[in-house]
Amino acid sequence: MTTITEIMGRAEQGMTRPFICCGDDWLTYYVKGAYAGRRSLCSEWVANRLVNRLLPSALLGVPLFTMAEVPAALIEGSARKDARDLGAGRVFASLRMEGGQELTWSAAQDWPEETMALLLLDLWLQNEDRSLSALGGNPNLLVEQISPLRDDDPEGALWKDQPRRKMLWAYDFNLAFDVDFSRERFFGAHVFGKSLKAWPAGFRERMEPRLRSALDDLDEIFAELPMEWLHVDGDESLPVQLDRKKVRSALELPFTEPAAFWTLP
Repeated sequence: MTTITEIMGRAEQGMTRPFICCGDDWLTYYVKGAYAGRRSLCSEWVANRLVNRLLPSALLGVPLFTMAEVPAALIEGSARKDARDLGAGRVFASLRMEGGQELTWSAAQDWPEETMALLLLDLWLQNEDRSLSALGGNPNLLVEQISPLRDDDPEGALWKDQPRRKMLWAYDFNLAFDVDFSRERFFGAHVFGKSLKAWPAGFRERMEPRLRSALDDLDEIFAELPMEWLHVDGDESLPVQLDRKKVRSALELPFTEPAAFWTLP
């Protein structure tokens, strides 16, 4: 497990205002801890683990993520007044992407159809936190330009038949599994919410087995959550921060209510 060795700064954007930290692996991460809230940490982990099982295309990914440990001595010895907002103990760490540019509204209008998988993923995860319109918003998406690579290079081969050499990185799933989720609000605000009138041909057939497979791993993913995230102070007698039964019920909608789930506005 990565150990956080240095608090380098803090993001100004985003509700959870993650800290920018260095780990003992010499990588730089956006780190969410105490300030983000336990439910947020649980949602981040479960959603990211599910997304990693589902991504169907080289065009779309999530940054490397891990659980990390913040030593109590680092917090106690920090000169930062807000260090306790990070807190000691287990935290969620997402690799800081270098060189990526936030997706703009104009660029979003010309994105390949394949990345509409992101629309499905956010709908499935009941995540409304990817809004963008001509008036602005917060898509939580970065665009990375991919350098030209030979087609016989393993990495280059992934891009051989792709319409462009750009990668879309999705981050911030802390609001997934929203108990007040609204399909109408979701499609009205999501960056790709009005891009499709119908799913691409064969898309549902390709994605349903992936959804089922990821759903089969839900218990295993929940078992990875630290007790101090799942229960206040790790006390199992107290209510859970993220209810597994409610999450499963939401994730089963493509199969229990397929007509409603797969219908686009």
